[in-house]
Amino acid sequence: MICQVFIKPFFTITEDDPVIEISDILQNRLNITQKEWITIKLGGEKLLVKSKTLSNPSEVDTIFLNQACYSRIDLPCVPLKLQAICDHDCLILGPIIAILTEIKMNKENIPLFPTIETFCKELHEISTQQGGLIFVSNISRFPKNGFIYNGSWQEQLVPKANILYNRIHSRQIERNPHFQFIKNKWEKDGINIFNASFLTKWKTQNILLKNKNFHTYLPMTTLLNTTDLKKWIHKYKDLYIKPDTGSQGRQIIHCYKKHNLYHIEQTSFSNTTNISYTSLDDVVSQIQTWIGTKTFIIQQTIPLVQIGNKKIDFRFLCHKKKQNIWSITSSVARISEEKHFVSNIAQGGTISRPEKILTTVFGKETAKQTYSLMSELALEIATFISSESEGLIGELGIDIGVDFQGKPWVIEVNSKPSKQSESDSLLIRPSAKAIYYYCTELWLERSKLNDKIRDIDNDTL
Repeated sequence: MICQVFIKPFFTITEDDPVIEISDILQNRLNITQKEWITIKLGGEKLLVKSKTLSNPSEVDTIFLNQACYSRIDLPCVPLKLQAICDHDCLILGPIIAILTEIKMNKENIPLFPTIETFCKELHEISTQQGGLIFVSNISRFPKNGFIYNGSWQEQLVPKANILYNRIHSRQIERNPHFQFIKNKWEKDGINIFNASFLTKWKTQNILLKNKNFHTYLPMTTLLNTTDLKKWIHKYKDLYIKPDTGSQGRQIIHCYKKHNLYHIEQTSFSNTTNISYTSLDDVVSQIQTWIGTKTFIIQQTIPLVQIGNKKIDFRFLCHKKKQNIWSITSSVARISEEKHFVSNIAQGGTISRPEKILTTVFGKETAKQTYSLMSELALEIATFISSESEGLIGELGIDIGVDFQGKPWVIEVNSKPSKQSESDSLLIRPSAKAIYYYCTELWLERSKLNDKIRDIDNDTL
């Protein structure tokens, strides 16, 4: 049986050993055998503690730990609600969830991680309500130190985490051999890391091509080289050129032929957003100047639905619930600025309800069918990518476009979808709840297993 319990410290003068005080009622509820010594597991640490019965009837849902317990497992002295289960006479408390990201300290020594700070507060809030400990850390601090929210983010020693939610935004950091070395060490130490790395566009394309059911929904795509670029412009007349590791609509090039001129639009390379050429060689030369030696892909442009001169696509945020079962947490229609060729919010796009936009384009009945088909496709993609990728994947942002016949097309799959919020409201977003519940499910399943002998790259529980 799983119970929500409160953890509080008590102080002893004569006891140097770790001591736990727990009520008869809670022991019975958790099926803990009454013994002089019991084992507790909190996070990744196990501790043999002397057990004493708590007689105060008003504290039946509270577990008291003495200072020896706190110091040996680096438990912070803050009010805590955790979840508790008992397995083979071991009292398991958790989950302990670490969020790994980039952290900068300002002049007032306040930690800054602005792109996900609101989201981290939401995770803290739901863990406070449901039971669990959330802390934020970075590569130099983890696994010993982290920031816990207690009115403000305060750095302190932290318990060994059960689960590490990777929100590092730099692909360069992730590719660094030092990071790969310490990540492998953390995994061998039994820390479950999910969304351990970015998915590149080319890697995602090749994963999806393994499943013939997806072929009809994938635009023609290849890695960029000069020869193919010329051939593709001749063949398709309209292309997107995207960085293999790009995000938020940055460094995207739209190249198309119209009225015997070659036109280039781009989002990040220069202040001139639209350039025209009469020579294809000049087009290729300009694109090569922009991209240098970086890896880009070429993708056939699909004529997707739009309203007026505003382009539209749809973001489906998917989360794993347990085992390999995925659900759609939220979905939005993304609408570009007037005459802009990307719809990303970071590039000035806005959002609306998918059903509303689809109804405007197709009418109510077709809109309903189209949305249902997109939803089904998003879930199938999430399930397949999760099963075909190394390590644990618990969250995916899947971008889908729709052509004028109502057929969906897969635009992109993002393993670290944006968490920025323009609101400081304490309202907990569905995505924060989904992450918390996935971490809890992961903790419940794996806390009963010997993680040190488990294949950590196996995504099947």
